[in-house]
Amino acid sequence: MISFSLIFSVCLVAAGLIIGLLSGIFGVGGGFLLTPALKIFFDVPYNVSVGSSLAVITIISLVGVLRHHKMSHINIKLGLIVLSGIIPGVEIGAHLLVRLKQSGMMDNILNVSFLLVFILAFVIMLIEYLKWTNGEKESVDLEKYTINYHWFDKKENSLNIFALVLTGFIIGIMQGLLGVGGGFVMLPVLISIFCIPARIVVGTCLFIILPSSFFGSISHVFKGNVNFMLVGLILCGSIAGTFIGSAFTEKIKGKKIRFYFLFIILLAIAMMIFQLFVSGCAGH
Repeated sequence: MISFSLIFSVCLVAAGLIIGLLSGIFGVGGGFLLTPALKIFFDVPYNVSVGSSLAVITIISLVGVLRHHKMSHINIKLGLIVLSGIIPGVEIGAHLLVRLKQSGMMDNILNVSFLLVFILAFVIMLIEYLKWTNGEKESVDLEKYTINYHWFDKKENSLNIFALVLTGFIIGIMQGLLGVGGGFVMLPVLISIFCIPARIVVGTCLFIILPSSFFGSISHVFKGNVNFMLVGLILCGSIAGTFIGSAFTEKIKGKKIRFYFLFIILLAIAMMIFQLFVSGCAGH
């Protein structure tokens, strides 16, 4: 049972503001920080943190999508292809979370899972950033930029549909299991591996996260993993933060988006190392 004192509630609103800023600037739902933060700093059980985070991500992604759509930062076809893999993955991830809770190993496995995923995202993004600083990549004129797709026969500036669907499926499992929108992995993967311009990826990630997070949150509602009071308080801050963050995206160059995002992932890694240390001490 969660006790909503005044200080506890104010801190939740402040956490929501930070999550909203991240969503608007980087095109991530913010769940990759929100889910472990609810567990570490607010002592919310992991299963409730996961389900409630997905509900929050659904709403702030909607606000972010509306903002980025006006700035033409969304590639709908790309989003739908990735989404076709995410939806089945989300349900599999949600079922895995239920199994972990029943086994009594949920906290330890999720702590380690978060840390490994954060390290992977950091390495991918660091490699991408170093390519930019070494002059191996150049800025793209978004007005002239187009994306083509293929199954087997690769064309110029063409993305493999099967690879995009598989990427979505893996991210979907993470979304259902960890309560993350998946943007913090999707962002570096689409930029680094698929070589899509950062500003297009930011808006498209939010477009993908919106329906997939909604599906995931509904699944967790039926599993009893969503606390609506918790969701409401976080949203009080996150919606305002999303509007502020989206306004900054237009002014930040793709190279800086990559640089700042590296620091955000480092913060997440530090947070999970702290949690593992605390858990280890408590275990002894």
